[in-house]
Amino acid sequence: MRQIDLRILVAIERPERQATLASLIKKSVHPKLHATYVSSLAAAKTQLDKSLFDAILLELDLPDSKGMDTLIKVQEKAPRMAIIVLADNVDDATMDRASSIGAQNFLVLGHYDDFSLSKVILCSIEKKNMEEMNKTLRVVNSILRHDILNNFTVISGSLEIYKMKKDEKFLNSAMNGVERSIDLIKKMKEVEKVISPNEMKKMNVRGLIDDIINKYPQDKIHFTVEGEGMAFADDALISVFENIINNAIIHSGTDVVKVSIRSMPNDPGLVEVRFADQGVGIPDDIRSKIFQEGFRYGRSGQSGLGLYIVKKVLERYGASISVEDNKPKGSVFVIVIKSS
Repeated sequence: MRQIDLRILVAIERPERQATLASLIKKSVHPKLHATYVSSLAAAKTQLDKSLFDAILLELDLPDSKGMDTLIKVQEKAPRMAIIVLADNVDDATMDRASSIGAQNFLVLGHYDDFSLSKVILCSIEKKNMEEMNKTLRVVNSILRHDILNNFTVISGSLEIYKMKKDEKFLNSAMNGVERSIDLIKKMKEVEKVISPNEMKKMNVRGLIDDIINKYPQDKIHFTVEGEGMAFADDALISVFENIINNAIIHSGTDVVKVSIRSMPNDPGLVEVRFADQGVGIPDDIRSKIFQEGFRYGRSGQSGLGLYIVKKVLERYGASISVEDNKPKGSVFVIVIKSS
């Protein structure tokens, strides 16, 4: 993974230590580091709610939290973000405990320069991405294996009944099971490709959206696209947009999709992409579940992987996705992603 800029949250109490770290961060070039500084856990949580970060440099002893509790609370708040622990010294027991909680790396205060600082941060982000990718692959393989085994059960049962009754509908049922299994195997290959990191680059969001909607019959689905913006991502972003648009059309039953692109007013380094449909909407009681692995809802629910993979790919970019109600009806999927 090669980044142009990295957004770092630094949680460290003493002003003099912040100043020392800031002087090194200002010198960073490959990658260029952009830091936000806080001196308490509460302030760190506030920043994590407001902005997107690639990593956090975290001192464990802060005014409002001490020791491993600090790491636990940060990891719970931002479970997909790389965490580098800052310490005066680190022993094996502390390293093992912090690693088991979720820290990717450690920096001993005063024992690094601008070059080593940048490399440690970059390696920590890559390590976190690999950990998340392996977790995702395990989940995906588990779900797909389960679905394929279910299909084989249907195929076997249908063929047994066909032998006895010679009824063509049971042979057709078996063939449908075979076709579903083939589709799932193809999907597994696609998923592996999508979640594996590739070269990061600036991508024209409007251009990607236009290319995707041109594949749909314009007499059946009415698209409108407003605004422009660049996103820092890889080619998997195309799959993210395709999944969201396809999800709106298939699962909500909409024939209208509006895409709005803009730079975030409070942070020009972020781009917001909104996909609004006028379909049946998403009930409040399942909205929090739609990005979970294997979650399916309604008759149109398929493998339960589409939105789960969307979320995992966006997390790899340090981006976010959420869902809102559309007015007067339908849903809005909102992506916030870095532009550089």
